[in-house]
Amino acid sequence: MYSTLKTLLDKPKLYEKTCSKFWNDPHISGGMLEAHLDPNTDAASRKPEFIDRSAEWISSLMPPGGKLLDIGCGPGLYTKRLSDRGFIVTGLDFSERSIEYAKSHDQKTEYLLMDYLEMEFDNKFDMVTLIWCDYGALVPEDRHNLLDRVYRALKPGGLFALDVFTPQKSKGCKEHTSWEINENGGFWSPNPHICLNAQYYYGECIGLTRTVIIEDGNVKEYNIWDTCFTKVTLTEEVRPHGFAVVDFYSDFTGKPYDEKSNTICAVMRKTLN
Repeated sequence: MYSTLKTLLDKPKLYEKTCSKFWNDPHISGGMLEAHLDPNTDAASRKPEFIDRSAEWISSLMPPGGKLLDIGCGPGLYTKRLSDRGFIVTGLDFSERSIEYAKSHDQKTEYLLMDYLEMEFDNKFDMVTLIWCDYGALVPEDRHNLLDRVYRALKPGGLFALDVFTPQKSKGCKEHTSWEINENGGFWSPNPHICLNAQYYYGECIGLTRTVIIEDGNVKEYNIWDTCFTKVTLTEEVRPHGFAVVDFYSDFTGKPYDEKSNTICAVMRKTLN
């Protein structure tokens, strides 16, 4: 038992993945949808007033009637607002529960149940968006794969907008572990379970939230990575994939860039190779 628990609690290797389902787990996805739709929290989607301002700002970057692809669209909170503004919008997500909700509440947008790391579009969209710091949750090979797919999906000169966390987010934070007993179930499982939590850091720009769920006869592991970027490191990462950064902002409402901000929003343009 000691060896088993020690293995579960050892600090993982950099960018080590886990196999347990997360976004599509029948129980967890229900809790995630509730968080997306809760107007009082920024836990999954941001609050409605922020989303309203974000949709207005994104609209200012688009040509009238332009085509937009929102990858990782969740329950369609941004896509619906943009479709209502007259844009031709496609929302893509691999959470079945979120896509079902989006389709039932928005008849104008085309919703696709798909992993954006497997999407195949060619010169179709004027703009692609990836909102709420999803990019930094990807390991490097997946980030580079995504950049290539977004590049192919955009029309010549098309825009890709994404936001990421900056090193300010983890400034002063330290590694720590904790545990809790959930006799009546919880976010991670409907069954009684013990939840082991750990926060690890790999330098100032890479963090890992690791969660281990122990039930009777079952153990699940979830590694959620968080890579932070500066203006320089993000520019260096996207340039080899054919993108030139147009400008940086503090967030997805177009707020002027502040070096003390916990987030950066980058708007980049597809260039000709």
